[in-house]
Amino acid sequence: MLYINSMEECEALCNRLAIMVNGQFVCMGGCQYLKHKFGQGFTVMIKLRSIGSEDNLKLLKVAVEEQFQPSCVLKDEHQGLLHYHIQDPHVPWKVLFLGMERLKGAHQIVEDYTISETTLEQVFLAFARAQKQGN
Repeated sequence: MLYINSMEECEALCNRLAIMVNGQFVCMGGCQYLKHKFGQGFTVMIKLRSIGSEDNLKLLKVAVEEQFQPSCVLKDEHQGLLHYHIQDPHVPWKVLFLGMERLKGAHQIVEDYTISETTLEQVFLAFARAQKQGN
C-alpha cells in the first residue's frame, strides 16, 4: 500500500488505486476505470476578466447552462474562474469548442477557457470535497 496525494504520481506508479473518504474506501480500481466510472464527461474552466460586473457574470452563467443543457453543472467558482462539468461523455469536442467560442464572442467577461476530459485529479478532488462536507 502506498499513500499519495499527487494523482500524476499515482497514475505513473500504480495500476490500481483506492480512494478513502471519512475513513472508508469509496472506490477501488484501475486509473482508467475510476476516471470512467466517476469522472464521465468533460471539464470546462472559464477564466473571467477582472473588469466584469456581477450582472455580466449572471448572464454568462445562464448562457453557459443553456448552451450545454441538460448536462451542464457549475461545480466551483472562485478567484475569477468558473468550473463546469459537462456530464454527457458523448458530446463531440466540436460541439463543446463551437459553443464556447460562441459564448466567448457574446460575453466580454470571458477572457479564456479550457476544455478537457475529467482527470483523475478532479475525481479525487470531488471525493475530497465530499469528505469536507461530511457526506
